[in-house]
Amino acid sequence: AGNDTVRECLNKIIAKSAFVSTISGASNDEKVDDTSAPTFRRSPSSGNITENSTHNFRPTHWWNGLPLDPSSVDDDTVTNVPPPPLYTGWTRPTNTCPYYRTFYKSQAKEFTETEHGNIYRPLYNRFCDILGLVHNDSQHDFEEDCGKGKRRNDEGMKIFDNFLPAFFHTLQYYFPSKLLTSTSSFTTIDAHDESIDTDRKFRNILPKPTKVTLILRTFGHDLPLVAMAISEFAKGNHPLFPEYRNDDLILTENDLYCSDWRRACNDNGVIDGRDNPNRNVSDDEKCSEWIYELHPYYSIHTRNETSHEGNQRQYKDKAADHSGDEEVLNFLQSKTILGIQDHYPFWKSWNHAPWAGKPVWACIGFNNCHCHHHHILLDDNIHNDPNDGAGGIRTPIELRGRGDGEKSISGYQSLFGKEALEMHGKHLIRVPTVKPLMEEDWFIRQIEEARWNLLRGETKIKTSAGETDRKE
Repeated sequence: AGNDTVRECLNKIIAKSAFVSTISGASNDEKVDDTSAPTFRRSPSSGNITENSTHNFRPTHWWNGLPLDPSSVDDDTVTNVPPPPLYTGWTRPTNTCPYYRTFYKSQAKEFTETEHGNIYRPLYNRFCDILGLVHNDSQHDFEEDCGKGKRRNDEGMKIFDNFLPAFFHTLQYYFPSKLLTSTSSFTTIDAHDESIDTDRKFRNILPKPTKVTLILRTFGHDLPLVAMAISEFAKGNHPLFPEYRNDDLILTENDLYCSDWRRACNDNGVIDGRDNPNRNVSDDEKCSEWIYELHPYYSIHTRNETSHEGNQRQYKDKAADHSGDEEVLNFLQSKTILGIQDHYPFWKSWNHAPWAGKPVWACIGFNNCHCHHHHILLDDNIHNDPNDGAGGIRTPIELRGRGDGEKSISGYQSLFGKEALEMHGKHLIRVPTVKPLMEEDWFIRQIEEARWNLLRGETKIKTSAGETDRKE
């Protein structure tokens, strides 16, 4: 995230899942009237703070009732009591919020070193062990260098230090090594085990997809670093996967792109004049004015660019390589791997509305649609909030004119509100980063669950329509 070091990232990861009570004095020793609790709105993930946001709230207790201030607890209790459990669910418990979304967010980068967060320090040390990082304070410079993505020649290539092992474990699963001597093991579930529920059995016997495309999506400036790390992994240079080889995952400069949103033109070729911020328009009208495009990364950026918000982008007068839903879809689905830096300033200018972030296409069931993949976006900035998040769903606009019941499309539109939230678990997957940190197969399980969820929904739709065949 930005220029955060690994140390800072780990602290933030824990702070985002460490929940507090939004009821003052909410200890386990006494009952608190939660009907009198202050009404807080969920603080947006990326700004837009209001006076009713939890960012203005100073919590006093963790969500299990344990005081935040260790000085208010006797020494024996502090020593023996375990830290409050982290919360990673989709729907927040009533009268709670993450520590990261409170007044104390400014302490998040040093969370486990603060008086409040020190109770989670053992977990921080455990994460360092998982990542192979030294967590001794005397190694602070070592860790800082690692966090900034520097390569330390004395110990070989260390460009992998910014990546979860679970990420490469997932790549190995969906893009098997092409080295004949390579060996790998993955946990599987016996489909005949009667102790496993039916849904779970079917979910784990789905065949692997015949084609998989990996699209790297980021708002930051880290795309070249990510591309380098994956390429070195594909060449067998990852210390945890020394026998892995797959040239399909080696990226070149030509595989990196920047996205842009171009204002649509009217029938006369004139840009629609809808710049008046006081003009009342529907959500659909807002996003229908814009066309998603892809430009070559290095035709826009200089190679030493460090601006997170892409202020040096110079493409407004240059034609995009790929423009519009169908053209972008055709291009994405023709690739095995691709990197895209999405347009953070545009997303920010629309108050971090999901539709303005990273578009994901949901088109299964439309026979004339150019989307033949099951698109899944995994991101830690996806939330149970229709107005705030990094991932937006694009679906075909249905056109019925043939009289035979077959669906055809006339364009694409963004989903909003409840319809968009219902795509979580199918096309959008929120990533509470503590989960893949602790469970190396977490990404795989989430992807397979999404495939199964989509299959169940598609089967119901096709059964009601009298259709029998299915496109993968």
